[in-house]
Amino acid sequence: MTTSDPLSRQSAKVQRDAKISDSVKARRCAALAVMDVTANGTALELALAATEDYAGLAPRDRAFARAIAATVFRRSGQIKAVLKPFVRKAPTAPVQAVLRTAVAQIIFMDVPPHAAVSESVDVLKSRKTTQGFANFANAVLRKVVEDGKKLAAASPPKANIPGWIRGEWERSYGKIPMTKIAVQLIKDPGLDLTVRQNREDLAAATGGTPVGQQSLRLKTIGDVTALPGFEDGQWWAQDLAAAQPAQILMRQFEDVKNIRALDMCAAPGGKTLQLAAAGMDVTAVDKSSGRLKRLEENLARTKLSAKIVHKDALEFDAEPFDAVLLDAPCSATGTFRRHPDVLHNRSPKSVADLVRLQDKLLPKAASLTAPGGVLVYAVCSLQPDEGFPRIKKFLENVPDFRLIPLLSLPGLDLPPERFEGGVVRTLPCDMPKSGGLDGFFIAAFRRKA
Repeated sequence: MTTSDPLSRQSAKVQRDAKISDSVKARRCAALAVMDVTANGTALELALAATEDYAGLAPRDRAFARAIAATVFRRSGQIKAVLKPFVRKAPTAPVQAVLRTAVAQIIFMDVPPHAAVSESVDVLKSRKTTQGFANFANAVLRKVVEDGKKLAAASPPKANIPGWIRGEWERSYGKIPMTKIAVQLIKDPGLDLTVRQNREDLAAATGGTPVGQQSLRLKTIGDVTALPGFEDGQWWAQDLAAAQPAQILMRQFEDVKNIRALDMCAAPGGKTLQLAAAGMDVTAVDKSSGRLKRLEENLARTKLSAKIVHKDALEFDAEPFDAVLLDAPCSATGTFRRHPDVLHNRSPKSVADLVRLQDKLLPKAASLTAPGGVLVYAVCSLQPDEGFPRIKKFLENVPDFRLIPLLSLPGLDLPPERFEGGVVRTLPCDMPKSGGLDGFFIAAFRRKA
């Protein structure tokens, strides 16, 4: 099961694949994506898109492939515990990936066990490099069907979080919050929309629940383009926590109309849309042309305007802005509810590299903030090094900025300890009755006039 085959084998491969069902191809895509994320640190969506069959699958089969792979990362520790008694010596990476995806289906997804076993075995049979493991996998998976649920139940949810991350979270937030965070990992999240107007009407039309000041929460994600209000740009998808930095920035002004605002590292653009919808004169800067395209599409759909600059934020220069929002590149571990792979394609080294980048971006953002202006720094990370130490270092090195104490977030029911030190730290286990929210760190500053 390699991601490519020699050209001399292409004809035989095409003939073999013509006989393979789409459900087997979907399972093969999931296994290949799991391998790519694990070995190369690739984001799950990109890993799936890179597999040879994914683009040709029907939307339902693509969704199935993604659900399998995501479940592997949501339940990684429990899946390991299930396989351990039945696999004495670790097989090759492709075989391991197929076994993990099969266990995900058998134990944690609503998939008939016989289909999960037989079609996972067919995935192995579909490639010469793994054909010899078909009988082995069949035997292992039949044992999983018999005893797997009992083994999984004996493994706690926190086992699904890599040890180095779990250790950092326990030290920073405590063992009880850590356990609650782990429970959020194994739950499928809903969909949050930031709504421009008529939120109650949209809630009635979708069955969603208003949360926060502008958000509407739906229980399932589904096809967002089919939701009421999509075509005429009434809303955009944005986690409740991700909507807070722009709201904090706007609350620092009596009137935001025509205020010049800079959204650094802006794509895919939810915060740009928030600022533009409020009437700000927005410049959005990002170095990713692909992600900026999504922003352009959303601006067109919502009929909002912003100046888009395709450039590395560290190289961007302009007349200083009254309002600057820096949602900095980060490990994104706070987004695991929708992207569980982020816990498995990060490392202490990758976090350290991002910290160095954040320490460059904050002073750059400061230089683009006008005297008397406001700067908001945010990261969608739960790693402590990407939070308070960054702003402490920033304030020591850039003395003409002071912290604006944040004492609450209107519409969010957060415990007082989330605001210690005058900053905001949301945890995925917060607001459990409404389904939680992403993990964010947010701080606001004002420059001396």
